[in-house]
Amino acid sequence: MSIAFRILVVPWLWLLSLLPFWVLYLLSEVLGFVLYRIIGYRVKVVRQNLKNSFPEKSSKELKAIEVKFYRHLMDLMLETIKGLSISKNQLLKRMRLADPGFFEKLAENNRSCVVVMSHCGNWEWVCLAAQISIPQHAQCVYKTLSSPSWDHWFFNLRSRFGTHPFPMEKTLRIMTSNNHITCATAFIGDQNPSTGKNAYWTHFLNQDTCFMQGTEKIARKLDHTVVYLRIEKVSRGKYVGHTEVLSDTPTTTVDGEITEAIVRAAERDILSQPHNWLWSHRRWKHKKEIS
Repeated sequence: MSIAFRILVVPWLWLLSLLPFWVLYLLSEVLGFVLYRIIGYRVKVVRQNLKNSFPEKSSKELKAIEVKFYRHLMDLMLETIKGLSISKNQLLKRMRLADPGFFEKLAENNRSCVVVMSHCGNWEWVCLAAQISIPQHAQCVYKTLSSPSWDHWFFNLRSRFGTHPFPMEKTLRIMTSNNHITCATAFIGDQNPSTGKNAYWTHFLNQDTCFMQGTEKIARKLDHTVVYLRIEKVSRGKYVGHTEVLSDTPTTTVDGEITEAIVRAAERDILSQPHNWLWSHRRWKHKKEIS
């Protein structure tokens, strides 16, 4: 982390995190208006993504999702910053599991698992709360940011309550070295591959879409139960995690089976709460080659 970042950015983020939630959400309304109506942050990307994903919806329906999305996006940004100072008790009240005994049962059976999420809800709070919510050794995989300072800041935030984050490129090495203990490793299942070549292609949200198969390959290699975690946003700043086992015997599956199950779970997740997904992401920049 650079000295300039430490002096000019970190203190302001810390002070912002100290604001009570009601003030943060008032601020979210103001900043969200600026981001959406004045700056127009990725509006073209959002509109095209929504139009392609929901061809059956009217312009009015798409506009309603768009407006709600920008409100959620600003909430997400400020809630992430709030993670710098939120207490354990407050976090557990705001990010809770619908079935808290689910991970306890896995731990009792000495079953490690990979926990897959989509970009719905608040995935940063999931990582933050993981180690204080489950009995397993909690790990989360993240994509390294281009800015070393921001990358370091997010690492410190995600590990604040004991969760162990690690960069995507170290996934196999770290998970293999930790395979002697019972782990729960969180992945984002709808990440965009760096290239469409050698990726898994399927139909997702009415479009040809490529997916990384790393989660499937690791689950099969290490024989980890594959769990989808749907993060439901029940109200502002309050989320509930719903678990769904996608495969308890990954070593018996065929190529693509687990990845397809992840895709279908993520699609159901998005369709159930469309405005809470990351529509500003350029998810479909890769095009399928026609052979």
